[in-house]
Amino acid sequence: MSLNAVMRWLKPREMVFFDLLESASGNVYQAAQLFDREIRSGDPARFAELRRQMKDLEHAGDDITHEIIDRLNHTFVTPIDREDILALAHSIDDVIDRIHSVCERLILYRISHVMPAVTEISSIIVEGAGEILHLTRSLRNMSNQKEIGDRIRRVHALENKADSIYHAGLAQIFENPKDPIELVKWKEMLEKIEDATDKIELVAKVIGSTVMKNA
Repeated sequence: MSLNAVMRWLKPREMVFFDLLESASGNVYQAAQLFDREIRSGDPARFAELRRQMKDLEHAGDDITHEIIDRLNHTFVTPIDREDILALAHSIDDVIDRIHSVCERLILYRISHVMPAVTEISSIIVEGAGEILHLTRSLRNMSNQKEIGDRIRRVHALENKADSIYHAGLAQIFENPKDPIELVKWKEMLEKIEDATDKIELVAKVIGSTVMKNA
C-alpha cells in the first residue's frame, strides 16, 4: 500500500502525530528566536528572564514529547514508523535542551558580555530551527522530495558554518588567556551552543531517513 493510500485510510486521531511533531518544531523555533533576540540586547540584566522563559519552553517541549510517547503506546497504526516518530520527538527535544543549557550557564557563570562567536552561532540556530520547522511540516505529504533534500543540505551547510565559527571562537579565547576561569566558562559556552546546531542537523538527518523509507 502506498504512503498516500495509508494516509487516506488513517483516522484523524492517528494523524495527530504530525500535529505534535510540528508543535515541537515550532516550540524550538520560538526558543531559538527568543534566545537570539535576548543575547543581542547586550543587557545581562535580561538573562534571568530569558532563562525563566526558556525553562517554560523547555517544559512545553517535554510535555509534547511525553504526549507523543503516550500516544505511541496506545496507537496501533501510525502514519510513519513509530521508531521514526520517537527518534524525531527525542531529537527535536534535544535541540531546545541545548539552548536551555546555554541560558542556564549565562546565569550560573554570571556572563556580563557575549562573545561575537555566540551571537553568530545563535543566528545559525534560528535559521536551522526554521528549516527544521519546514521539514517537519513536509512529513504530511513527502511529495516534494527535491525541496526536502535542498533543506536538509542547507541544514548541513549551516552546521558546517557553525563548526567553523566555533573553532575560530576557541582560537580566540586560547590566543591570549588572562583568566583561566573565564577561559573555562567560554569554552563550555561555545561547546554547548555549537552542540545545538549538531542536534538540529540530527533532526534533519532523521527526517531525511524517514522520507527515504516512505518514498
